[in-house]
Amino acid sequence: MTISQGHAALQVTFNAEHVELNATSESAHLKLPLPLLAGPNAESIGSPATKIWWDHDFLLTESETLLIGAIVIDAQNRLEAPVERAYQALLRLTQGWHLYRIWNYIPNINEIRDGLECYQQFNIGRWTAFESCYGRHLRSYMPAASAVGLGGDKAVVVFKAGRSRPEYLENPSQIPAYHYPAEYGPRPPCFARGVVATCPQVRRAILSGTASIEGHRSIGQGDWARQFQTTHQNIEIMLNRMQVAAAWVPDLWPTHGIHSAHFKCYLRHPEALALVRKAVRNSCGQDDHFSYVLSDICRSDLDLEIEGRILTELQPECHET
Repeated sequence: MTISQGHAALQVTFNAEHVELNATSESAHLKLPLPLLAGPNAESIGSPATKIWWDHDFLLTESETLLIGAIVIDAQNRLEAPVERAYQALLRLTQGWHLYRIWNYIPNINEIRDGLECYQQFNIGRWTAFESCYGRHLRSYMPAASAVGLGGDKAVVVFKAGRSRPEYLENPSQIPAYHYPAEYGPRPPCFARGVVATCPQVRRAILSGTASIEGHRSIGQGDWARQFQTTHQNIEIMLNRMQVAAAWVPDLWPTHGIHSAHFKCYLRHPEALALVRKAVRNSCGQDDHFSYVLSDICRSDLDLEIEGRILTELQPECHET
């Protein structure tokens, strides 16, 4: 069912009491119960849409170059089956498109439920859907992604797909997530560390949720400064691989063709905000291009995660995000 032929992107806001996903005659909205610690309270995902509609439980917005979608999932019980169904629908909807980015918000992400961590249950459902769709080639279709905690009892999955074929990139200092050993769960996570897509009007670089991991091991448990340092090193590697190394420092954008960049930092503990913001400002010069939200991280021994979106070669008439 088509709701609108107007112009809109998916608008995401934080600090909500509970999850809400809805559309008006002109725009699509997602409200998340993620406490905002600093930075803008809203973000726009996608370019202005020519169409907004519902396909069963997915709210979709489409433009000439991008397809954006979101779904709310009941997460009161085990997650394998509902996540598999949601991802099967997602992969069906994106046939003919290329997946760029998926955001996964999971209630009680580190809780052990029926003998298995909720995030590990989530990964089983996600992996099964990818395997069902792509078979043994599934690793070639994994987009950038993140998975963090969320308040309430509803999980949320948001995706961005595009017409242009992207390049999926890995970090040579980390084992690809889809090759993690069995100690991290019966099925590994499904994502690439970074994605670059060159579209007719913009080059889009997408940094997955990045944390303090070397190889496959968590680094700096309980030490926020060391976690930030290792995370920053991983981000530098990926920004260089995506050829947007200057994205971290706004003062360098004009001379490197960067139109805009935004980073989101997820923090498990609100008291870490002051230390992390100081570290960001020391390395970036400022943090106006950062948002900080309170959220559990997919690994219980880690306390922060940072993701990013960078646009270059933007034409004056184009306003994609």
